[in-house]
Amino acid sequence: MNPTTKRKTAAFLSRNVIVLSIVSFFTDIATEMLYPIMPLYLSDIGYGVILIGLIEGLSQLAAGVIKLISGVYSDQLQKRKGLVNTGYHISALAKPLMGLFPTYWAIFGFRLIDRFGKGVRNAPRDAMLADASTPVTRGRVFGFHRAADTLGATLGPLITLAILYFYSENIPLIIGLTIIPGIGAIVAGWFLKEAKDKTELPTAEKGGIKGLCHRLKTHYAGASPSYKRILYLITIITLLKSTDIYLLLRARELGLSDLLIISAYVAYNLTGTVIIYYLGSLSDRIGFAKTFAIGALSLGATYMLLSQNELPLILVFAAFVIYAVFQSVFEGLTSAWMSLHVRQEERASGLGVMMAFQAVATLVGTLIIGFAWAGFGAKIVFAITGLLAVGVAAYLFFYQQRDYNSTTDFGRKPYVVDVKALTMENENFRTAIWTGAQLQVTTMSIPVGGEVGLEVHKNIDQFLRIEDGEALVLMGPREDELTFQQPAATDYAIMVPSGMFHNVVNTGSKPLKIYSIYAPAEHPYGTVHKTADDADRAELAELLEDED
Repeated sequence: MNPTTKRKTAAFLSRNVIVLSIVSFFTDIATEMLYPIMPLYLSDIGYGVILIGLIEGLSQLAAGVIKLISGVYSDQLQKRKGLVNTGYHISALAKPLMGLFPTYWAIFGFRLIDRFGKGVRNAPRDAMLADASTPVTRGRVFGFHRAADTLGATLGPLITLAILYFYSENIPLIIGLTIIPGIGAIVAGWFLKEAKDKTELPTAEKGGIKGLCHRLKTHYAGASPSYKRILYLITIITLLKSTDIYLLLRARELGLSDLLIISAYVAYNLTGTVIIYYLGSLSDRIGFAKTFAIGALSLGATYMLLSQNELPLILVFAAFVIYAVFQSVFEGLTSAWMSLHVRQEERASGLGVMMAFQAVATLVGTLIIGFAWAGFGAKIVFAITGLLAVGVAAYLFFYQQRDYNSTTDFGRKPYVVDVKALTMENENFRTAIWTGAQLQVTTMSIPVGGEVGLEVHKNIDQFLRIEDGEALVLMGPREDELTFQQPAATDYAIMVPSGMFHNVVNTGSKPLKIYSIYAPAEHPYGTVHKTADDADRAELAELLEDED
């Protein structure tokens, strides 16, 4: 091992996470300038709740199909950036064009084009976010991204409110101004960085549409039971949620003016901006299933409130705020949860399949609720849907499943083990056996004449214990000043302060068996380095990524 190799401390926010968050911020300003006024506008020109729901359902279905194709295609190419930027470009241009052709069919057509752009970008984008995180930071990374997204979603309706107030409800002006944040999203997207590492695919999986279909079928057939179980759970929740448009129409039915409805929508987005990162962090601590239980319970509470025919203004606003908890979990963390159950080389495909299931569920849900609304009234529809959501919440609360899979790492759940036996049995240079939010345990086997390697952890304290063998411990404030040198042997413990350069050299005649505790975690969940060279390559890749 190169004695000058220094390991980095895992960063929570990488370049791609920050850039994608900025892109989503600008995109959602444009999207949410239009979203709260479109169903109200269509209702004013004579379209009923069934047709409005059908339009939204078809738009989401089209987007879902494209998400599936784009996800599979992204994995086939082993590229993300081009598809992500293409999708954002399409959406940025489609929105303002609606203002040039203010007819119903033109609006519907450009809405489909906008959703097409969303379909192209979403699966590769979420795969890129997952690639830039580890299982123990997945919730926080997606939460940060969603917070930026929701901040844009808060500013969008505020801009719309100002225009409606000062320019006499000039909807074409609102539509045209969406080009400004759209350009901001396009420019920000130029700074995304494509990952260097690629997984070579078999030749049979590179052959056009046939290859894409083969890859999709292979992915689903080989998917883990946990992946499929979560896929079905998310689909059921999507079916109950259907579309946010029904909340806006219900608010109008309860007597709110258009300005008050948009104000409630602003409160909803503002709440999401404030809480989404904390919900992501919560999921990293208590697991995604219980976090989604909180979300489903919030959905049930929202629907139960809106099922009342007479509701004070403050409770209508409260319903939107409570709904923000559900939407923050569901929109912000769904891909994060699912990505933990998909291999990296199939990540976009797995997310694309999920998004396609969601699209179908959205269409079915909007039609069922639309027809039920027309036949039985909103009160019954919202009450029944709310009760079903509470039932899903109860199931999720008692749901027992690990949030990610590994044959070696048992982190994030109670685990009792004979650590000496585990250390002695380990033949790998490094094996992570337990990775939590604040601590990580690894076992190491250092060959005769080998060494851990000179390293420094800026924000991590480390404890090592020698279970078998003899070693020389070196530490110092600089890599060329290792003034602390002390021999150690079986049953010795080594404490390494953060910021201290250190190395452990095997000076015995047999492999040196060590277990190490990092606080907080240093390596990605599930790390296995069979040899010191494997560890060097992984760490060099991380250093090069940081330098870029």
